[in-house]
Amino acid sequence: MSGTDGSVAFLFDVDNTLLDNDRVRRDLVEAIDRAVGAERGRRFWDLYEEIRHECDYVDFPHTLERFTRTFPEEAGFPALADTVLAYPYRTAAFPGAHEVLRRAATVGRVAILSDGDPVYQPAKVARAGFADEVAGRVFVFAHKEDHLDEVERRLPAERYVLIDDKPRILAAAKERLGDRVVTLHVCQGRYAHAAEHDTYPDADRSVDAIADILSLDLTAFLEIAR
Repeated sequence: MSGTDGSVAFLFDVDNTLLDNDRVRRDLVEAIDRAVGAERGRRFWDLYEEIRHECDYVDFPHTLERFTRTFPEEAGFPALADTVLAYPYRTAAFPGAHEVLRRAATVGRVAILSDGDPVYQPAKVARAGFADEVAGRVFVFAHKEDHLDEVERRLPAERYVLIDDKPRILAAAKERLGDRVVTLHVCQGRYAHAAEHDTYPDADRSVDAIADILSLDLTAFLEIAR
């Protein structure tokens, strides 16, 4: 399903696109070590990786649950849980992230399209202030590239602009939507120079940082759609 009015919709990834997830990880490592000690802090991240492997996405609530079952006597668990569940994500937004969302909203509809668990990830998006910027249009899937049909149904448009830090996701969207999607690679965060860059085709456009989008003529995307 698509729009017929020449509309354009911007789909923004979150982790390492709008949000400095590498910084978040560093902050959490330090705070968790303070709460439960370095040894159990390392065990927390071991459990985190186990669950990510099982679910194929990050699931902090499930990790916390497994940690407290593993160490039911851990006196620092309330502080650990508070650290994870109440992280101030707004402080970890990349410079210009909110401004980019607002600029895109002057041209077309804007939405968040993110991988993650169905509870913590939407809360994280809201805590970062991004949900308000996109009028609550927050789409979270375990594998978002497999749900583009649902995105089209929920946000019809003639043309989509997908902004992401992962070449794999951009290539999958291009294969699925063809010329109806413009892919924009934000080359920042842990995937900025990952090996997968040599595996997948180049995106239609690329920028070094999310704030660089502010220098682009976003109305050009609307003209393409029309």
